Amino acid sequence: MARHSSPMTGSRRIIRTVASLWFAALLLVLLLVAMACATVFESTRGSQQALAFFYRSWWFQMLLGLLGVNVAGALVVRYPFSRRQIGFVITHSAILVTLAGTLVTKYLGVDGQVGIAEGETVRHFSVPEPTLTVANRDDQSRSTTGLDAGVFAGFRSVEDTGGPISSLGQLQIEVQRYLPDSTVSERMTNDNPHGQLAVEVSLSPSGRDHPIWVSAGETLGVGPLTVTLRAVQDAAELARLLEEELSGEEEAGGVVKVAYRGSAFEIPLADCTDEQVPLGETGYAIRVLRYLPHATVGPNNKLTNASDQPVNPAIEVELNGPEGAEKLLAFARFPDFMSMHGGEHTKDLKVTFVAPGATASTTPIEILEGPDAMLHVRFRHGGGGLATREVSVGEAIESPWSGLKFAVLRRFDHARLVRGVVPVEPVRETRVPAVFVRLSAGDDTKRLWLQKYRPPARPVPVNGIPYDLVFRDKQIPLGFDMTLDRFRIGYYPGTRRPRSYESHVTVVDAETGRTQSRVISMNNPTKHGGYSLYQSSYRDDGPRPVSFLSVSRDPGQAVVFAGYIAVMAGMVVVLITRIGERRKVGRGSAGGEAQMRDRVDDKHPAMDTQKSTADLQTYPQGGAKHRDSEPVAAPQE
Repeated sequence: MARHSSPMTGSRRIIRTVASLWFAALLLVLLLVAMACATVFESTRGSQQALAFFYRSWWFQMLLGLLGVNVAGALVVRYPFSRRQIGFVITHSAILVTLAGTLVTKYLGVDGQVGIAEGETVRHFSVPEPTLTVANRDDQSRSTTGLDAGVFAGFRSVEDTGGPISSLGQLQIEVQRYLPDSTVSERMTNDNPHGQLAVEVSLSPSGRDHPIWVSAGETLGVGPLTVTLRAVQDAAELARLLEEELSGEEEAGGVVKVAYRGSAFEIPLADCTDEQVPLGETGYAIRVLRYLPHATVGPNNKLTNASDQPVNPAIEVELNGPEGAEKLLAFARFPDFMSMHGGEHTKDLKVTFVAPGATASTTPIEILEGPDAMLHVRFRHGGGGLATREVSVGEAIESPWSGLKFAVLRRFDHARLVRGVVPVEPVRETRVPAVFVRLSAGDDTKRLWLQKYRPPARPVPVNGIPYDLVFRDKQIPLGFDMTLDRFRIGYYPGTRRPRSYESHVTVVDAETGRTQSRVISMNNPTKHGGYSLYQSSYRDDGPRPVSFLSVSRDPGQAVVFAGYIAVMAGMVVVLITRIGERRKVGRGSAGGEAQMRDRVDDKHPAMDTQKSTADLQTYPQGGAKHRDSEPVAAPQE
């Protein structure tokens, strides 16, 4: 008669399978293989991608969850427990505690980052939860929308995100595409409905490398110099420009203008050079320390003079007043810019410099196009000379600067600069994600690419209203102010290879106002306000170094550590229990053997004791061998 298993029997079989040792071994092998692959993957792709594709993936989390089910099942099927299973219970319970601690960290912990430049103060840090913020400049209203981290923080491109759609007043916002890594792309097209002259030029050893586009009336850097393009419609004016010659070295002329609380002063440059000139009854006196016809930024961000030509005239002046002396920089071509260092006492005082010929074009390379569309190039070099040559599109000509050739590679008369964002593959460690956003209000629609932490340079007008947009991670208050006073990099002796780096910060508590100085390095984190701050990386390619600190709060850390300790304690208990059991088995085996020998001796008193013992050792299970070679059954208890 066929036997059918009950539902209870089937359930027990499933539980025993899930709680079995072979299933645990399979899970451990899979986890070890996954972690080995993650280690190799991290060495080539970086830690961020290793976390995304392995440790934070759904399948890795599933393996950990199955391991927890296996351990819990092993406890269930052995309940009730005996005294000899105490170590087993402690060990397996500790594994469950450890896994529970990781869940607490995952759902209640905080793991973010803050980037802070030297001299900057921050009050917030970012967590990897992308957001899109749109602000109305007219009424100061704003809308912040959280984006799905599984999509907008991932490492795969998404062509149709399906949203989200949010609104700000009449403005509708939709995110349509996502790129995990991007870079800005600029290209010039010749389809402008309005006429616009532009040329593509190069100044390089071959005359073909690193080309740039220059539009009419624009001055840009090409190679180590600058170039400008002028369209001259009058033939006589063009002829005059082509015959123009430089008179040699520019004299240090010009006028220094000072405005202070409604009073204005004009002082010839020669009168205040190296000599103080009082500014009426203001209590101030001015002195020009340096005149730089061609001011440029040199090594260590120091302002130096590149040539004797008035390319970028500037003066460095010293103001002496009741509060002491202060130094200022004034540029003739940038009258609204004034750099001051040394103090902030002269906020009501403005210094401008008017240099002779400052409005004339004095760039080292000037391209002229006449009414016949012919191109000419004028080179101004440091020796005071002026060289003019006719140049054809595609022709590379020698320049006055040794080893450099100049060429006009392309010419557009309806030029239009198209800026866009293109994907970068493979994804870099320092990636720049981007989203494609659609903004619509009424009948007006705008579409644009938005890179993370790189908002548009100008507001985006939609239906006559300007909007600011920013794509970034969620910002969380620190609860205290942190200022980076100094960032220090330690190098290996005799090299420029970084060995260590550390951040010297000042922390000001928001509640108590208490100020503390801390040093955060790779092996020396600091704690404040419930957060732990670790030195993670840095960037030193700008005017000021930027330090990146990891900010974390891990409430599950204590639970995980307690689980680790309990696992070790349970393993010790298991070891002690096993040693005790083996000793009992050993003593029991010795006693049983002696009892067996005594019983054999009673049955065969004439048998040699030593021989009987040897026979018993030879046949411990099957019985002793009689002198007649007949088997004698071993005594049974």
